[in-house]
Amino acid sequence: MISSLCLFVALLLSACGPNYVYNHKTSFDNATWTYQGLQQHAVEIKDVAHLYNLVIGLKHSPEFAYQNLYVKIKTIFPDQQTREQVLSLNLAGGNGEWYGSCSGQTCSIEIPIQQNAIFEKAGKYQFIIEQYMRTEKIEGVKALSFKVEKTNQAVPVQKENK
Repeated sequence: MISSLCLFVALLLSACGPNYVYNHKTSFDNATWTYQGLQQHAVEIKDVAHLYNLVIGLKHSPEFAYQNLYVKIKTIFPDQQTREQVLSLNLAGGNGEWYGSCSGQTCSIEIPIQQNAIFEKAGKYQFIIEQYMRTEKIEGVKALSFKVEKTNQAVPVQKENK
């Protein structure tokens, strides 16, 4: 009886978490992210009927010298079309207090970069993330993760104009 209850609770807790179709973390040598440190992520999207959230996770030292981190994201679609976007990832407020959480020598933050994204075609999408700061070496960046979460929301049906 107790083992059945434990199994039920474990299943219930696992069902409540995010449904990641992709989740990859890269750690940087010497906590330094360089221009050459491109992060390449190939994501296979099979279900185009649901919305997705794209998230960047970052681990940095509390002594990180910047309040934000510029990244350039290049997306390559299944039909080989490309799109590039530069984003500023805000890591701290104007008072210098870090967003996210800090413990010991590591601060962690997860930043949604696109919520309720629609993938129009099934297939392989490539996301290439590069640091886009004015300095070639950004010290204090320990790790970067990229996650694609499938939501429970269906893609909205568009009504035809009559």
